Amino acid sequence: MHVALECVPVAVVGIGQSGRIEFLNATARELFGYGSKELTGMSVSLLISELQLAGSQVAWNNPSPNPAALAVPTMQTFSAKRRDGTEFPAEVTTRRCDIDGVPTLLAVIVDRSERYELHRNRQELAHLTRICALGELAGSLAHELNQPLTAILSNSQAAQRFMEAEPIDVSEVQETLKDIVADNCRASEIIRKMRALVRKGDVELQPLDVGSVVRDVVMLVHSDAVVRGIRTRVDIAADLPAVHGDKVQLQQVVLNLLLNAFDAVHECHAADRVVDVQVAPKPGALVRIAVRDRGQGLTVDQMDKIFKPFFTSKPHGLGLGLSISRSIVAAHGGRLWAENNDERGATFYVALPAEA
Repeated sequence: MHVALECVPVAVVGIGQSGRIEFLNATARELFGYGSKELTGMSVSLLISELQLAGSQVAWNNPSPNPAALAVPTMQTFSAKRRDGTEFPAEVTTRRCDIDGVPTLLAVIVDRSERYELHRNRQELAHLTRICALGELAGSLAHELNQPLTAILSNSQAAQRFMEAEPIDVSEVQETLKDIVADNCRASEIIRKMRALVRKGDVELQPLDVGSVVRDVVMLVHSDAVVRGIRTRVDIAADLPAVHGDKVQLQQVVLNLLLNAFDAVHECHAADRVVDVQVAPKPGALVRIAVRDRGQGLTVDQMDKIFKPFFTSKPHGLGLGLSISRSIVAAHGGRLWAENNDERGATFYVALPAEA
């Protein structure tokens, strides 16, 4: 058995009942940077400090009446350490077996550094596209924030005048203070939504109300729509099933689709500068978002290319928005596609599986 394991092209570490290393095959020695006998008898924590053998110890101390149950492999991800002190993400699959009559826990270790680096790079790229999207909204968002701030200033000055009057009209002061609080909440909500979109962090999967996700983004782009003379009509079905997903990522998808729709109708006649957003449950336990515009629609060539990286019709666009949006939707177990409308324009659809 040892000879066979020595030749396999994956890293294998044999661990005894005490949690000490019995052997490392050639691939494991190369992965960790140790010689053939250096680690024999040493604690496996030298390689993977977080490797928990508690479940296996139960198996050692309480033999199961069903030996086959002990042979079922388990897989976990840990941080592993090489001889030179560098750490890497390791996917570890463990399985109880007998080698030459000795109970041994085999740990098959796979270096997942490239996968994690690719995942990190994708997150950075997604963050960059969110920043770029909000950059397009900078002017309209400044206008949106200026309105409540101007109102706060005006009402504060009015409150000062009311306080200087004789006698003081307490009811007028109270109403003015209520207006100030309301305008402050309005400005804070805009800033909160902006901060949520630009934040960097790990994916946070949770039950989501897709209708709420869409409403937040529509509020964020409201000023941009007004500046461009675009009407945004929103139709969100009641009692939508929840979707298991990351709120920021799905907001990014909706933001990208809305901004693309605004671009599509920007040069249309005023009557056609309309973007319809619909969220509704669909057969097959799905929640579907539809963003419909009345622009020029998509050519056959565009339909084939729009979801590919770096394809863009914008003079200063990155060409990554739809590509990243599709990968986000796919990671949520859903689908993103586009269809031309019967009359004019195009509709982009996002179908997401409802939470079971």
